[in-house]
Amino acid sequence: MTNCIKKWEAVQQLRGGMINSISQEQETLILEYRQKWFKIGLQIEQTDYHKIKKEINAIHALLGFKEPEIVLVNSPYQALKALMELDGSSKRIGQPLEKLFDRKISLLKSEIKTQLNEELWFSLKINFLSELTDLFLDRLEIPFWNLLEEKLEVEFGNKWDKLSSLLWIEKQLQPQNEWEPSVEFYCNSFSSWASIGEACIYDFCISVLKCEHNPEKWKTFKNLINSCGCILPYENICIISSRPSIIRLDEQNNLHGEHLPAIQFADGFSVYANYGKILGLEQTLK
Repeated sequence: MTNCIKKWEAVQQLRGGMINSISQEQETLILEYRQKWFKIGLQIEQTDYHKIKKEINAIHALLGFKEPEIVLVNSPYQALKALMELDGSSKRIGQPLEKLFDRKISLLKSEIKTQLNEELWFSLKINFLSELTDLFLDRLEIPFWNLLEEKLEVEFGNKWDKLSSLLWIEKQLQPQNEWEPSVEFYCNSFSSWASIGEACIYDFCISVLKCEHNPEKWKTFKNLINSCGCILPYENICIISSRPSIIRLDEQNNLHGEHLPAIQFADGFSVYANYGKILGLEQTLK
């Protein structure tokens, strides 16, 4: 990967293509692109099976794997239950693929980032990521999944341990010293909410700044976010959750339901929130 980045940088230098600043006209488009991806993040259209199948197969082809079995469910709750029903059958589901896919997206980021002056890239990250990451990751994605895991632990007890072993993948690391553990855990899932900020800055750099990029990787990443809510991707099986059927916001665009679910999925799975704060398990999940 390092050699690829250096090669790309060399090509850009030969072309004199380093972007050091943006025009006033381009700067005015920042808000427009933030609003565009804000709306995409709050989409409630249900997942089209044939469309998402095409995108998943494209990802597997990029990674060098055959087409997987696709399981489409109505909510992340049902997605985790479906994973649990596999009962730890690692041979059936195959290896987790989130990390491999993340590396492909990282290459897309490297292609774009190396065409921009470092200060400009940092400035764009602040403009795009701070607001979108705060809403979709910090205030929505993380609290939502924490509550979901808590609900499943209460509901299924010891069976949750089996699910955790499938969902949370252990990765061996080089120990920094003999006293520190050399293990890292990561969640084998792809979430459109968590990816909104990244997609927004890539879209701006590609569409407005005309950064060169791998069109196939960008198309796949963009379409994936537009097509579903979250994915639990494995070599042989991909479990896909549709987006919510209802999302309620207050006037400041905070999640807020006023005695109604702030987020509700087609299967009835609901989450309550007051003025942007997702309520605790005893108050919210039904």
